Amino acid sequence: MKINLRVSLKIPDAEAATVKNTLRRRMGYGAVLEDLRRERLWSIEVDDSVLDPESLARRLARELVNENKESYKATVDSIDFEEGYVPVKVGLRIEDGEAISAQKRLRNRLGFDMVRSVERSSIWKLSLRADDPERTAGEIAERLLINPHKDFYEIMR
Repeated sequence: MKINLRVSLKIPDAEAATVKNTLRRRMGYGAVLEDLRRERLWSIEVDDSVLDPESLARRLARELVNENKESYKATVDSIDFEEGYVPVKVGLRIEDGEAISAQKRLRNRLGFDMVRSVERSSIWKLSLRADDPERTAGEIAERLLINPHKDFYEIMR
């Protein structure tokens, strides 16, 4: 079973604002890009023997989310996105030290023995006025959101 924690900032997201301005002002997407938002995604694979995954998700969020500046949405085995956005998941092809460290901390120091693996990625939610929004989102991902030598992307519709 997979617990997904979608983490977003409560405070203004300077990185998302910079990406949005770059796409609009320097890369020619001013007429196409209506809005852009960013979330962090923690995907945590746990044993199927877990009886109450929602409760476990809340306990894991206390360790992975800074509630002073972040909010989260937890789901089990699926991720649902708001209408009007094309979600682009960006993750590392190479070993992710932060995800490995989080897994070790959860299992070894905090006693979450049911945690099998932890993956970390970013979700870029693009609101686009385009004939083919998914193609445009893929183009934006390849031109700006990823480094092709270390990252991959996936349109999550």
